[in-house]
Amino acid sequence: MIIYATKQTFERYKIVEPQNLSDPIKRELAEQTVQQEATDSLPEWGAKIFYFDRRKCLQLSNFASKFTLFLFDIKLADMDDLGSFIVTYLLRLYDGDTKMLAALHKMFEASPVVVFDRLKNRNVIATLNFAQREVVDEKYDLYDFFEGNVLNTLKINRFVNFRRLVTIKLNDKRKYIYPGERFRELLVERYR
Repeated sequence: MIIYATKQTFERYKIVEPQNLSDPIKRELAEQTVQQEATDSLPEWGAKIFYFDRRKCLQLSNFASKFTLFLFDIKLADMDDLGSFIVTYLLRLYDGDTKMLAALHKMFEASPVVVFDRLKNRNVIATLNFAQREVVDEKYDLYDFFEGNVLNTLKINRFVNFRRLVTIKLNDKRKYIYPGERFRELLVERYR
């Protein structure tokens, strides 16, 4: 899995590019992962930092489906576990969907390593900016997702992916989709 991060995300989280990793084994593994997965948009994710309640948070968006995860209060030390966070959210969001859970497990086996690189894809940058503007900044109120004094992040991510329409271009036509359904469709098709 390749996570392409914005410049600000790289700086704030002190992320190191694959070619600049000091450990030669990690560097080689990261470079191999980038070579193998860089031409496939399904294991590629865009990442952008945002702030909520003065805490660092991270937004991740899948290149192929626009499936988006909002992760809250992500500290510098948490970045080593980012892959685990993604796996946990995906498994919980598709809990009960046996076909999708099987496809997810196959995806995790096929792409077990998380590598960071610079985000240069303008379409993904636009997707990240639009999702942040719509979900965090303007249209929806994240405070509506509080239960007591706890922010229900699973509920936010379920809403963002299964109740919020986004546009994608398929066969030179614009289509409205739910990112969670599109992500499921692509994964189940790939990992039958």
